[in-house]
Amino acid sequence: WIKDGAQYHVVDTFGGSPEETGMGETMEKLKESDFIFDNFKHNTSFFPNIKWKIKRSISQYILPVLERKGYKYDFIYVDASHMADDTFVDAYWAHRMLKPGGIIIFDDFGWSDPNRKGMNDSPKFGIQSFITLYEEEYDVVLNGYQVGLVKKHQ
Repeated sequence: WIKDGAQYHVVDTFGGSPEETGMGETMEKLKESDFIFDNFKHNTSFFPNIKWKIKRSISQYILPVLERKGYKYDFIYVDASHMADDTFVDAYWAHRMLKPGGIIIFDDFGWSDPNRKGMNDSPKFGIQSFITLYEEEYDVVLNGYQVGLVKKHQ
């Protein structure tokens, strides 16, 4: 998926996640600094022929704007909030912008916080709800810790 001359849009707060338990004080220090963002920039620097468009914000603010501007994508990777409702909203906007034949991958389908057992406390229910609602429009091609869908040509 890394092609010279390609354009990649990245939407992230680069602030880490409150669900990343076990990180304690280390995560708080990382959030206060630009460590996560700087690390991302370092990693993408190995691909100088790629045009990286980085939106440092919350996906639920940016995705509707991109959709209204008419952006369409071949590949979308959803790895954001660990809340089911947030994940569903990201999936909805991704669906609207994914080209027929395009691939969407959801990270953290198998993730759960042992301290929080509510239905909204993991991405799984949001992803399952999306798949149920749009099942006729997608083929499931990956089903494990991550879930991958291919949008059918219609």
